[in-house]
Amino acid sequence: MGKLKADLQNNGIQIPTLPDLSLQALFTINRDDSSIDDVTAVVARDTAMATRLVRYANSPAYRGLTRCATIKSAITRLGLQKTKNILLTMSMKEVFKTGHRSIKERMERLWEHSMEVAALSMLISLRHRHLDGEVALLAGLVHDIGVIPILNKAKDVDEIVQNDEQLGMIIASLHGAVGKAVLKAWNFEPDLIAVVAEHENLKRDPGDDVPVDYVDVVQAANVESYQATRHRLGRINRLHIPAYRRLGYTAEDPDLHWDQSMKGMELVSRIFL
Repeated sequence: MGKLKADLQNNGIQIPTLPDLSLQALFTINRDDSSIDDVTAVVARDTAMATRLVRYANSPAYRGLTRCATIKSAITRLGLQKTKNILLTMSMKEVFKTGHRSIKERMERLWEHSMEVAALSMLISLRHRHLDGEVALLAGLVHDIGVIPILNKAKDVDEIVQNDEQLGMIIASLHGAVGKAVLKAWNFEPDLIAVVAEHENLKRDPGDDVPVDYVDVVQAANVESYQATRHRLGRINRLHIPAYRRLGYTAEDPDLHWDQSMKGMELVSRIFL
């Protein structure tokens, strides 16, 4: 355990590779001279992804007077930044895949948890107009991304892989810092990097004069995902978490009301289904 932890702390990690479409979309959209036609050409290379993007643009939250029938019309309706975040979200499952049997089950559980936190993050964020639902969705999806390099590093160390308690201790102590390194390598936005670095710091309190941010949202979504479980976050008093207070949770109204947006539910379903 000591050697594995030392290797991780000394940046001995392998950064996961983003899917090809995501890399191309990131590069194209971030170019100063990029156009909707350029992005359309990238998305058109993946028929399945293109179909899902058009379907998303036709969801109730974005539907206009006419339905989008082409990739270009979908990107035009959504805008380049939303398109980038949606494409990253839709392709992120590839990052969670592994061919190693020793960690496959853990990776699948990590993906399921990440999807749940992503969905809750989007639904919570929609109650705060200054936040972007697609950014919140992506933030929730990558909040535990630092676990992936740790699992990949540990996969060949039998005494670690077979010991849930030891592996859990390593993940708990290092996945935030490792995840921060991963998102920096991917050139993600500072808001998303902050989520990965701070999502388990439940004492974080920027103050009531600072607007609700994506860290607040993902912290709450992560806690909500453990409701009715034996996980320590399933038993925590939400009134003691500053993020909950900042999101409007009170003793008089102990509910974040994330399940009251039908449009939000529809958006989430179109991302993952």
